[in-house]
Amino acid sequence: MRIPELETLAAELRAGRINRFDFLRAAAALGLTAAAAASVLDPFNALSVMAATNPNVTPAHPMKKSKYLIGFSQSELTNGFRSTESASMKSEADKRSAKYSYTTTVANSDSNKQVSDVGDLITKKCDLIVLTPLQKDPLRAATSKAIAAGIPVIEIDRTSTGVPGTDYVTVIESNFIQQAETVANYFVKNTSGPINYVELLGTTGASPAIDRHKGFHNVIDKVSRFKLLAAQDGNFQLPGGKQVMTNFISRFGSKIDLVYAHNDDMAVGALQALRAAGVTKLPYIGSIDGTKRAIQNVANGIFQVCVSSDPHFGPITFNTIDQYFAGQAIPGFIAVHDHTYTKANAASLISTGF
Repeated sequence: MRIPELETLAAELRAGRINRFDFLRAAAALGLTAAAAASVLDPFNALSVMAATNPNVTPAHPMKKSKYLIGFSQSELTNGFRSTESASMKSEADKRSAKYSYTTTVANSDSNKQVSDVGDLITKKCDLIVLTPLQKDPLRAATSKAIAAGIPVIEIDRTSTGVPGTDYVTVIESNFIQQAETVANYFVKNTSGPINYVELLGTTGASPAIDRHKGFHNVIDKVSRFKLLAAQDGNFQLPGGKQVMTNFISRFGSKIDLVYAHNDDMAVGALQALRAAGVTKLPYIGSIDGTKRAIQNVANGIFQVCVSSDPHFGPITFNTIDQYFAGQAIPGFIAVHDHTYTKANAASLISTGF
């Protein structure tokens, strides 16, 4: 290990002549991770050294540049939400092209590829990476790579396993638990008698799927007249929702009183399956996302409730990036505002969907 060079770097950092980014990148050039560099510099206070150089701690002191390179790692483009999200990010990057260059990757629903994609963004020397993690646990490897390279990460819409302010700067997302509680509370208040329901789960291991399951059951499990018949992963996709619902119809037929889908695309797929099976008396249907098609179904009385999950992340994400490079403190969680659509308001709010 090249300790003299590290000691020189540490002295420069403490004197304020280089910043955290410079320190971490120089340590990486010497073949050391930030953790290894911290241990060599001060084995008894390695955690303090790490905290002083972690790019995810704000207010940060990043390098001043005329133009920053922002990398966006998208998990997939398999539904309207993801397509709208990516378009919003690109649109906002274009509006701020005087300050930011922009590059993006798409993981095609593959966590291993997304970890590799983040590695590619690091190789491109991005100054900050925006990440929408496909799954919580596997993407921890991606944020660890970025920390080792001295590159801050902002997570949007989903989270990886980790702690904001340490493993990533912040997460910008809706409150998925609250969304699901809203759907559940609607059905508790607006139905009566015994209700047998099925649940169309989002992608296994994805934070929205985990939280939308938890939130719904936080409420519905306390009401004994609701009985879960079955739950199955539909992968947040219309074809997946249709296939899962086809299976449920085959198993349970007219016993199904209610369908809860973790997103609108799966709810639409479920509706297609019900119609294909010749079901004339539709069950109650509730979902989350806020697509125009789902809101129209609520307005038409086909769905009963839909809670939005706004995919237009571009403006709020780039505002947060501005704050980061301005050296401002950033909270660990930034909430996105959601709407609740019911028969009473859906027709007047279709324009708010995507």
